[in-house]
Amino acid sequence: MKRSEAIIEIVARHGDAAIVFSNGLTSREAAHVADRPGNFYLLHGMGEALSVGIGMAMTAPHIPVVVVDGDGNLAMGMAALTMMPVPNLTYYVLDNGNYETTGGQSFPRPIMDAPWINRVEIEPGTINAPLPPVPDHIMNKFRQWLGAEHPNLV
Repeated sequence: MKRSEAIIEIVARHGDAAIVFSNGLTSREAAHVADRPGNFYLLHGMGEALSVGIGMAMTAPHIPVVVVDGDGNLAMGMAALTMMPVPNLTYYVLDNGNYETTGGQSFPRPIMDAPWINRVEIEPGTINAPLPPVPDHIMNKFRQWLGAEHPNLV
């Protein structure tokens, strides 16, 4: 499966959720093929998507939160795994066996056998997606969505 197909499928499955995308190609492609107000793109937070998602989910337990991570990002943020599972958080790892963001180096697949990790095998390869929105745009769009969907949190 291509990364874009996996992202489109995940976003369609979780239309009412806050969705956190890991940095690099995952954020770039998500912004290009599945942008929506409840998306939160981590532009420079390498390995921090699950930590951010856990913080969101624990702060607002009535909001479904989805984290879409890459296998390399998972390896960089493994400490967050100790906080899982979180009841209102769904965690996906796009697994292609490569550190694509840093040049396509081969990556030994981490152990992903916890029942709350939804591993999605994707094809390695580059994308032709533009850069995701700038940080101020991401924050403003997410705050607007949060205010419309959950006004008591803004």
